[in-house]
Amino acid sequence: MKRSSKLGGIVAAALVMIVPAVTAAPPITAGQTRIAAELSGYQETPLTINTKGSGEFTATIQDHGTAITYQLTYRDLSSPVTQAHIHFGRPGITGMIVLFLCANTPPITPPAGVPTPPPCPAQPATVTGTLTAADVIARPAQGIDAGADGFAEMLEAIRAGAAYANVHTTVQPGGEIRSRLHTHGHGDHP
Repeated sequence: MKRSSKLGGIVAAALVMIVPAVTAAPPITAGQTRIAAELSGYQETPLTINTKGSGEFTATIQDHGTAITYQLTYRDLSSPVTQAHIHFGRPGITGMIVLFLCANTPPITPPAGVPTPPPCPAQPATVTGTLTAADVIARPAQGIDAGADGFAEMLEAIRAGAAYANVHTTVQPGGEIRSRLHTHGHGDHP
């Protein structure tokens, strides 16, 4: 009985040490900001979409705002994914595409000079990548410049809650799931 009790105590102590290491996210370091969003059809515009589809977008703004490393996960959508992006637009408003997360080509291709994004895999799927100033699509009608200026403008929009991630499908070409992007950590604005 004593031996079993002692072994149980050792196992419990080991779990206390292991579980936080497995579940804790890496700490945010100076110059980094986290972005997190849960995508659903309820956030789509101009029409809300009733879909079983869902997704998550997580990212870290790296190197004092010169790169965003991201992970987009989606599942249970009505049809194959055609493209996913970050748009410049407030909640409830449709905005223009500024950063590609993934796209299936043809028919979707970014403008000349913008690198080709990774393909959108069949669902359920996770897409990862890194965005930089080279990936920005200038949107003069919305005041978004190309290059480093446009990237800084999009980071400011994300921090202000004026950007969203959107996943488009063949049945819902305007977008099936979407979410406003939120920042957490260093560099946040109140």
